Amino acid sequence: MARQLARGMGSFFKDCACAKPTRCPHPYSIRFRDALGKQREESGYGTQDDAIERLTQLYAEKKTTAPSVAAARRELGQLTVEEYAKQWRPRQRKMTDYSTGWHVDSSINVHIVPRLGSRKLNSVRPMVVERLLDEMENDGVGRGNQVNIFRVLKTILRDAYAKGAKADDPVKGVQEPEWVEPHRSRARAQTREQSQSRRV
Repeated sequence: MARQLARGMGSFFKDCACAKPTRCPHPYSIRFRDALGKQREESGYGTQDDAIERLTQLYAEKKTTAPSVAAARRELGQLTVEEYAKQWRPRQRKMTDYSTGWHVDSSINVHIVPRLGSRKLNSVRPMVVERLLDEMENDGVGRGNQVNIFRVLKTILRDAYAKGAKADDPVKGVQEPEWVEPHRSRARAQTREQSQSRRV
């Protein structure tokens, strides 16, 4: 039941087989072309008005993006993760603490580049990031290190996303690794043991 709007704005629809789609609880999806001319889809809009509002916003953004800017963004998206990380790192002037800079460099050179370095930015999607986290878990990388590595990668990819290298957030929906300090875990276990012994 896709319904076309003004030419170039895209369309909205429900991807369901309900007899009366306009009254069913399923969300609306939208289909549009981004500033680079690539077809995209987004979903999760509760009403037609929400879907139309988003399409209008996207269309306005596309109209205000000059062809030269779109071309520059397309070129940026062709960079590999390793190439972009090398450009990104010198811009991090807030990293004045030597140890902070060292840890960031280690995350990039030891973990991110060997696993994702050859991938082009425009091909990095949430599923790719999730696979990297699974690989680190399988390779025995400590949970604390996983947290730090993910945060560095997320910062790099979000920076590329903000500059237009990607049309979609590459880490959207990716669950960050969790790490509980060992001494806190022991303290909680000891507290439980003490409370149980008191009951006895």
